[in-house]
Amino acid sequence: MATIKPPKYIYVAGMRIPINVKEELPGSLAEYDPEMRCINIHVNILRDKQLFRSTIVHELIHCALDLAGVSFNMPTKTEEQIVTAVESLAAPAIVRVWRL
Repeated sequence: MATIKPPKYIYVAGMRIPINVKEELPGSLAEYDPEMRCINIHVNILRDKQLFRSTIVHELIHCALDLAGVSFNMPTKTEEQIVTAVESLAAPAIVRVWRL
C-alpha cells in the first residue's frame, strides 16, 4: 500500500512547525508538542489520505491555539473540545467559502 509523503514542516502564524513521523506514539495517533513547537504523527496515519488530512488539521488547530496564547493553562478537556468544534464545525464552512 502506498503511503503519503507529508511535508517536513508547515508554517503557522509565520512560524515553521516541523512535522515528525514517529514509529511509536503511545496512546495517540498524533500530537502537537507545545514545548518543541512541532507536530508528531504516527507512521500508520500515512496509509490513509483522509485520516492524514483530518489529523494534520486537528493538530494545526492545537498549534494555533498555543501560538495565540489561548491554550495557556487551559484544561486539556476544554482545549480538545474547542479544537474539535473548530475542526468539525468551522473548518468545513471555511472550505466551502474558499470554493465560492
